[in-house]
Amino acid sequence: MKGIEERFARRVLGMKGSEIRRLFKMSMKPGVISFAGGLPDPQSFPSEEAAEVLHSLLRQDGKTLLQYGSARGDTRLIQIIQKRMHQRGIETEPEEILITAGAQQAMDLCARVLVDPGDTVLVESPSFIGALGAFRNYQARLAGLPMEQSGVRLESLIKVLKNLQAEAASPKYLYTIPNFHNPTGAIMSQEKRRKLLKIADEFDFLILEDDAYGDLWFELGQQEILPIKSLDKQQRVIYAGSFSKIISPGIRLGWAAGPKELIEKFEIARQVVDVCPNPLIQALVVRLAEDGYLNQHIGELRETYRLRRDAMLAALETYMPEGVCWTAPKGGFYIWVTLPEKLDASELFPKAVEKNVAYVIGQPFYPDESIKNTLRLSFSHEPEDMIEEGIRRLGEAVKEALTED
Repeated sequence: MKGIEERFARRVLGMKGSEIRRLFKMSMKPGVISFAGGLPDPQSFPSEEAAEVLHSLLRQDGKTLLQYGSARGDTRLIQIIQKRMHQRGIETEPEEILITAGAQQAMDLCARVLVDPGDTVLVESPSFIGALGAFRNYQARLAGLPMEQSGVRLESLIKVLKNLQAEAASPKYLYTIPNFHNPTGAIMSQEKRRKLLKIADEFDFLILEDDAYGDLWFELGQQEILPIKSLDKQQRVIYAGSFSKIISPGIRLGWAAGPKELIEKFEIARQVVDVCPNPLIQALVVRLAEDGYLNQHIGELRETYRLRRDAMLAALETYMPEGVCWTAPKGGFYIWVTLPEKLDASELFPKAVEKNVAYVIGQPFYPDESIKNTLRLSFSHEPEDMIEEGIRRLGEAVKEALTED
């Protein structure tokens, strides 16, 4: 009899568990101040509001909301998304929107519908691990593009594109997080967004824009964070949004917006996986938005996360030794730290956990996993006093590692 592993499909052989998930388990021990997961503040979750709304919805319309729903999504929620996107400069039609199980499902659907084994997908380096995993699961060839403070380096992009042309190949799409990038916190400049669209026109590839953090700006104006999709005149951009960071990740609700023909294929592809988005949860979000709660809540989140960002930046300035540098994000959840080259963030990790502080190592965020001296800190989950103490502990671990080296 064949063993189970001998029966695996070829595409499964390339799948591997994330090293980050293994390390994340280590960070969950009692007493650890964790900057590891990209977790929203649990105190911000609308538990009481959701309980009241769900009770009302179930009493009024339970027989419908507990039944199967539309594979495309609740019409009322799609209209709310249209309105929210309009406020961000994006004009869409209802048939150009699909409700998804978070932005992560949009990543999966994009790869499932567009990628054949061996196709090239352009990704920022570093980039969101969940997206890299989704693309790898469909056997994409990932081409990493170096990042700078204003976003992806366009000269590197053009070089990669010309190399692909020489191979008589072209990328299926470029995946980017232009607003409050995960993991670096960077913002792509508006000038670069326009240039990126021109390059996409010239070399004829699509753009998958992940805007999961776009509502969480701290001191910027709307004009500085207009999505790439708002500039798109050629239906070249697939936009992924999420309610995970502005309501709660547990509701698993997001959306994809793009060309009608593509969204139709997305809908067909998702039906065979989970049939339809959750009708009850969609109705909950509709009610929270219509009652005005959502906009007020987002304003409160911006202030909460701004204060936590400020606390982490101040603590890094106080406790980190010379030779360590970091980003200063203007929104989102993350600060990206670069250690002296002689330090390996994965080797530092157990020493940090011994001091009851945790982070995410940076190496898996790179498509080729070549950079070892970076790490990501999330300021979203811990309160300000714990942030200062955690950074103090981490600073001690870094200083000791430098001394030992």
